[in-house]
Amino acid sequence: MSTRHRLVRRHAGLSAAAAAAALFLASGWSGCVDVFQPPGNDNTGDNDNTGDGKYGNSSDPTNRSAAYITSSACRECHADISAKQLVHGHAHKLTRVQGAPPSFPEEGARAGVPEPPEGFEWADIAYVIGGYTRKGRFIDNDGFILTDGVNGVNTQWNLSFPANGTQPGFVAYESDRATPKPYDFSCFQCHTTGARAQNEDFPEFQENRPGFAGTWEEAGVQCEACHGPGGNHFATRDGQVEIDTTGIFVKTTAERCGQCHTRGADPNVILAAGGYIQHHEQWPELLASGGHAGFDCTICHDPHVSANYDRDNAIRNECTSCHRDQTMALHQGKVFVRGEYVEALSCESCHMTFATKSGSAATAEVVGPNGRMGDTRTHVFRISTSPQDYTSFFTEDLAQVRKDSAGRAAVTVDFVCLRCHNGVGNAFSLELQAAASVADDMHEVRE
Repeated sequence: MSTRHRLVRRHAGLSAAAAAAALFLASGWSGCVDVFQPPGNDNTGDNDNTGDGKYGNSSDPTNRSAAYITSSACRECHADISAKQLVHGHAHKLTRVQGAPPSFPEEGARAGVPEPPEGFEWADIAYVIGGYTRKGRFIDNDGFILTDGVNGVNTQWNLSFPANGTQPGFVAYESDRATPKPYDFSCFQCHTTGARAQNEDFPEFQENRPGFAGTWEEAGVQCEACHGPGGNHFATRDGQVEIDTTGIFVKTTAERCGQCHTRGADPNVILAAGGYIQHHEQWPELLASGGHAGFDCTICHDPHVSANYDRDNAIRNECTSCHRDQTMALHQGKVFVRGEYVEALSCESCHMTFATKSGSAATAEVVGPNGRMGDTRTHVFRISTSPQDYTSFFTEDLAQVRKDSAGRAAVTVDFVCLRCHNGVGNAFSLELQAAASVADDMHEVRE
């Protein structure tokens, strides 16, 4: 089968995107093929379209230097995938506001930023960063991120996060900053689609705002941020629509996702601050997780679906898909309850504990004096069963996660056991030494 299919029926006045949609219907196309690569299966064929309905470009993210067409054009053909993606946090990483609060999908149960920081009106705000899953930050009309140090008020909005007891409200953000913080390429390269850095040959500012050094094609992490520009994916020529399946980029690897899900320059370093892993460190975490280090993200995740607001459809493979013989022992069937928060215990409760902080961390009123809990699940799956607290999980300056000689990290039991076993909820209380002792053979079934 040719990689290029033609719609033989002409349609006067049909837009390129709508004509492409007609072609998909005519050819029986149902949208992007879900990519699942089991461990050891290498999906690295370059422009190798076999005619089986899969896209064929896995080597050129520019799609032969194509033009950007924006997600609205993609949506005309891929409406089913678009509906899922619009609920994903990627789509709302950066939102333009025009005199009113940002609007988010109703599926985002915790989403929303009701007001700007004290002393500001919505007319003073150009964009909101986030505001959909954990926190929101604000960009003024000159393109600078509001900070406490410059603006004299709390400038970060934390969303409700019941798991760690966080209530919505403003909190401090960069209180010691003395100069305005530009929203430049170093920030927006992972918050937008088609980001382009400013240089001598390209001295542009997005929307002519002085804080936006560089430009982007579309706010938020939209279709073309991962699949590359779509201008060569479809076209109309002589009244006919052409679909080129090598004109869209598909390469589902941890390294590809890791371009944004890594904070520093070295993915072998897991950056930390304040006794928590910093957010957007999923790839370095995965690399430090022993036997899971070779996994592609799409083994577990459907990249188009929100794990925050549609977890049942977002997770392709649960832990037990591979770890079929593993038992949860005494945790099997247990439900943790703390006030109105309810968590049915699962593998992730311990092996993907909240060791990462994006916007907030639990107080001692929630996790007791020794428990620790951020607001984002870590991808460091290994657990240390030594009677040591978080200070042994991090380097002495708390700036990095420690690793062993094999490059593996292991979360300490204060993040794992003591976030529940602290006497606050319905789980019985444990001290550090006892927690380590129990964790040592946690998967053994006890009589």
